Amino acid sequence: MLKPLALSLLLTSMAATAADLSIAVLDKQGQPLADAVVMVDSTMAGPRPVPPAEVLVAQEKQRFVPAISIVAPGTRIVFSNKDSFDHHVIAGLMGPGGVYLDPGQTIQLRLSGRSGNRTPGTETRSFNHSGPYLLGCHLHSSMRGHLYVADSPWAKLSGSDGRLVVEGLPEGAVRVRVWHADQLLENEPVSAQLQAGSNKLTVKTQVVARASKATPSSVYPY
Repeated sequence: MLKPLALSLLLTSMAATAADLSIAVLDKQGQPLADAVVMVDSTMAGPRPVPPAEVLVAQEKQRFVPAISIVAPGTRIVFSNKDSFDHHVIAGLMGPGGVYLDPGQTIQLRLSGRSGNRTPGTETRSFNHSGPYLLGCHLHSSMRGHLYVADSPWAKLSGSDGRLVVEGLPEGAVRVRVWHADQLLENEPVSAQLQAGSNKLTVKTQVVARASKATPSSVYPY
């Protein structure tokens, strides 16, 4: 058992080595890039965030809500139809240009609509293969959503200003990866050296983002 003073010194030492990283993500024109999935990789020792065991993806007003969800491999994803009419859920790994990487390897669910006192149609699935997944609906072709299965415990979405803050990183070397639904080519990872306290990093991508209506997004609660 550690004595109180020794424990206090240990906790103080651990806190001193924690680093926060403020990241600004830019598009090809140097403008803020919203809704970019940003993952930070570190091999340094230290605690890792624990992702939620379950995430809800609803179909509401002919939209996927959240429009983009970040989950860990194996996370239970509850698909729920909150509209009064039926929907499909088509989910599969996404390739460049916003298409299914292999249309023959998608999962396809039909969710009954909610009417009267009937509860919404729900199905639960999980995905172990990391990467982006495209969500669609056979009945309503305009419905598109995205699910990103992140292999890093530090994964967040950039805000409307292209910015995000990742807290509680170990001090030392990190690698930052960025994915965006509109990318045509994979973005090159960016390396950085973190010091204890606050750090800043700007990541420029080759993404030309299409204009879209703002919709809620879901990420790990970091």
